[in-house]
Amino acid sequence: MTRAAVIAVATVVAASVLALAVSPAARAQPLSREELEAALAQRDQVIAALEKRVEALEAARGSAQATPIATTPAAGAPATGVQSPASDAGGASDDEAALQALSRGLVQRGLVLLPTWSVEVTPSVSYSHSQQQGLALVDTPEGISTVDSQRQRDDDADASLSARVGLPWRSQLQVTLPYDWRRDSSALGDGTEVTHSDTHVGDVQVELSHQFLVESGWRPDLIAAVSWRAPTGRDPYKVPVAAIANGLGTNQVTGRITVLKTVDPLVLYSSVSYSANLPYKETFGQVHVGDAIDWQMGALLAVSPETSLSFGFTQEFKSVTRVDGARIPGSDGVAAVAQIGLDQVINERTLVDISLGIGVTKDAPDYQVMVSIPVRFR
Repeated sequence: MTRAAVIAVATVVAASVLALAVSPAARAQPLSREELEAALAQRDQVIAALEKRVEALEAARGSAQATPIATTPAAGAPATGVQSPASDAGGASDDEAALQALSRGLVQRGLVLLPTWSVEVTPSVSYSHSQQQGLALVDTPEGISTVDSQRQRDDDADASLSARVGLPWRSQLQVTLPYDWRRDSSALGDGTEVTHSDTHVGDVQVELSHQFLVESGWRPDLIAAVSWRAPTGRDPYKVPVAAIANGLGTNQVTGRITVLKTVDPLVLYSSVSYSANLPYKETFGQVHVGDAIDWQMGALLAVSPETSLSFGFTQEFKSVTRVDGARIPGSDGVAAVAQIGLDQVINERTLVDISLGIGVTKDAPDYQVMVSIPVRFR
């Protein structure tokens, strides 16, 4: 209500009061000057009281609008409103935020750590395909070498089970057990085809992660991890062809650093890792599998609390393998993959993560598809 309206209402009220205050007998005679002045003073008092009341109400309403109820996010929480589980030093994360696809997707990719003593089990399956066409030097049944067209096809189907648990002091432990099926097929132009396949447990991997920095202002999240890969799979020298080997044959130690920054509505990340392979003995000499440098970058976008999209690019630089110090030609390479993914929350415990990768270089698969179903128990 405006001040003018208040004055008008007050005038009407005062006039009514004045009319009621004068008796019918008195209205028959003219009012004296003193009586008129008393009535006007009473009207002014009513108007002043109403103005003070309006000013008090306007001040209270302005104060409420200037200081809305604010919720203070936990340190390191993304600007999108999704709380980072690892940002809670006590280990207790907001239940609603923990259900969001963005937060769960970050945990799935190792970009955010689980709250203390939270447990997540992730079964996953993946399939990758590679095919190359070219010319090859082959021997005829008569023992004569000749050039013929050759198609090389590799198919890999992997199933794995990962378990991760949040530890105190913003840390996390993860164990991954893979089981792989691999097939290598070579077909010549004359119709001859040679196929090799193998199914075996892959290399078991254990990883320990720790968050050193929590996002605040310009400062990003910083997570460092160290992992150990045990030689439980088949190495390239114990299978008919190296393409169906699902293990390195040696112990591998990897160090990784990951940086994460929120740029609303995106969460950007980048990581770099170095994998060192320890030399090991074979019947023909000492083998040192080439070390590798892996670099990743990407972004996650929250489409809704239950759905998020991810975009990434991975590149691996692998150095040459040596046997007794001698280089093995063609054992080095660069594998680059562009990835796109979808995370969908199914219920309060379960997330479905689907990703598609397209190979960019010849050393990478032509394409790969992976489906993971992380299930959180706390």
